[in-house]
Amino acid sequence: MKSTGVIRRIDELGRIVIPKEIRRHLGIREGENLEIFTEENQIILKKYSKMLEYGDLSSKLCEIVPSTMDLGLIITDRDKVVSFSTNITLELQHNEIDNYLLSYIQSRESYESKSGEKILIGHHEIEGYFYVQPIISSIDCLGLIILLKDRSFLKEEKQFAKFLSQMIANKIDIS
Repeated sequence: MKSTGVIRRIDELGRIVIPKEIRRHLGIREGENLEIFTEENQIILKKYSKMLEYGDLSSKLCEIVPSTMDLGLIITDRDKVVSFSTNITLELQHNEIDNYLLSYIQSRESYESKSGEKILIGHHEIEGYFYVQPIISSIDCLGLIILLKDRSFLKEEKQFAKFLSQMIANKIDIS
């Protein structure tokens, strides 16, 4: 475990402030949830991702989509890849998304690439056509649906990305 050398006092309500540098380094923003664990005499805080709770749903979608449509599929949370389809030959699981993709989470806008554009996931550069659709629940933008293919997208494929996004968001909102 890495030591930061920072010491904080617990206030009368049991609260402690996580230093700004640590929050920035870990990508923890105001209002975000943290999981709290204990291990022996340690308290462990971990970023919480609702998308990871639905990993089975994401994995199943990533299995079904390429077998029924000529599309690659990547599903992310706010930080990293949760699932990706089997027709993508790279190992993307748990790879972090770059600031370029993060901007679509923050803006809550979909995006269609032009020919030859590249996205960076972890250390993997993916080139081709991609369509990015944010997964927006009733409370927040939880991640992205990214469709990949070797030609431009049809209107129906873009609608399909919106459908997947809404289906995941509704599943999370209901739970």
